[in-house]
Amino acid sequence: MTRWLVDTPAKSKHDLAQRRQQFWKPRAIGDEVWQGRDRDRALRLSWRCNEYEFAKCLDLPLAGSAKNVRAMISVAVDAVHTALHFPELRVSCSRRNGWWQETRRYRDPDFTYYNVVPAIDALLEAGILVDYDLQPAGRSTGVQSSYRPAPWLAEIILPELRYEVGEVIRLRDAEGRLIDYRDNDKTRRDRAMLAKINRSLAEAAIDLDVPAAVRDANAIRLDGYSVFPGMTSLYRVYKGGWDRGGRFYGGWWQSCRKTHRQHLTIDGHRTIELDYQQIHPRLLYGIAGRHLEGDAYTIPGWDRGVVKKAFNTLLNTQDFKEARGAIAKNLGTDRDTAEWLMLDITMRHPDIKSYFHSGIGMTLQNIDSEICRQVLVEMYRKGIVALPVHDSFVVAEEHEDTLSQVMQTTFDAVAKTAKKLF
Repeated sequence: MTRWLVDTPAKSKHDLAQRRQQFWKPRAIGDEVWQGRDRDRALRLSWRCNEYEFAKCLDLPLAGSAKNVRAMISVAVDAVHTALHFPELRVSCSRRNGWWQETRRYRDPDFTYYNVVPAIDALLEAGILVDYDLQPAGRSTGVQSSYRPAPWLAEIILPELRYEVGEVIRLRDAEGRLIDYRDNDKTRRDRAMLAKINRSLAEAAIDLDVPAAVRDANAIRLDGYSVFPGMTSLYRVYKGGWDRGGRFYGGWWQSCRKTHRQHLTIDGHRTIELDYQQIHPRLLYGIAGRHLEGDAYTIPGWDRGVVKKAFNTLLNTQDFKEARGAIAKNLGTDRDTAEWLMLDITMRHPDIKSYFHSGIGMTLQNIDSEICRQVLVEMYRKGIVALPVHDSFVVAEEHEDTLSQVMQTTFDAVAKTAKKLF
């Protein structure tokens, strides 16, 4: 038994096999995907500051051209930022020229392989970066080279930083790597839409009214983590194609814990957060032409949070064995317990069981991201600032009714369209 089971009698493997045969049809097992070690914090070249003011804080090695100087300052600013707020993390960065060519869309044109990599080497030689883990050239391990900022960088007081989001429409392959793409009507539409919304977010005074928070020029330190109010621009991320993923990221409020988000203010006004409860189960039932009765994640004998995690895993895996293994790993339990949970979820949702372990999760994300896009556009047209948090939105309390109406109308319209796609 595990700590998630509540007074549930033990089941034999024979019972499990019988119930699996009743509710699941076998699927072909896909190729295993290589998984390397956990990635460190990727090098961010998005922070900008007054170069003269930064030079007062840190003596940098000599650089050649103005582009070399810009690259070195950006790497150094990221190092100080990491030392201050993420001291336990390494910073990873590719030394493969091809990678810099393939992802140039997502960076400032000055930040090329020939400017950034030499800047890193110079900062390493100067002792500003340390503990360099250089990966062998030409060896495809999926692991990038990495380093640590020198610990003493945490004592530096940075000047005021500004954040440049760069490309706001981002495409990743199935493994999560950023890839280049050709613009189309959809990307041009989304980019124009985000330019307007990001401008309105930048003009709004978005703050956090938490007395215990510790502030400096660039960060708000909360209970064990930091957020960065300069990060107000949204960007959209697709994964594996334009019909997969597409959620909005980038706003600093998305990094706040829910207990802290309730203290957000917009232009000095208290806020309210409304969310689409059980959005993926509701979408699936709508696609199946059925109605969801009760709470999708409430199953006798199981903790609701555990059921929710397992349910989402069933939507994001490709076959039964992958789903069972992922659930066991995510919940820290054995495979028999994971299988029993999977079977109970299927018993609870027979009308949508054909979508389990089918890989539909990213498609559902695409649908919920389209709902989010339309809500943001409609609220923008009404002159109301709305802060997206994937399947929820934060607005000033006075706009609660308007947001609620827009969310319901948008969900109904998009769900109706989505049903025609299946």
